Amino acid sequence: MTRKPHEVLATREARAQLPALLERFRQAGADAEPVVIGARRRPEAVVLSYELYLQLAGGRERVAAALAQQTRDAGETLDADAALKLANQELHAMREARRAEHR
Repeated sequence: MTRKPHEVLATREARAQLPALLERFRQAGADAEPVVIGARRRPEAVVLSYELYLQLAGGRERVAAALAQQTRDAGETLDADAALKLANQELHAMREARRAEHR
């Protein structure tokens, strides 16, 4: 049941398929493809494995901390919000580059 990111699972279908989705997440872990759900097939939420969530959240925090450290080392200032914004931009660029490699 592989879905493309732009395919949206209706909320009714998501409810019915939740046990199977959870089993897929258990089996594949961070490699399980996230599922986009929404009423009238408009994207409203994304369901992803907990392992992938931890990778995404932890990665963003590590990048933000590294950026903040680099600016401190350079004698500049960067507040936490700016570091997180830069981290989000960098992670987005990394994901886009990975997607481009798989095309």
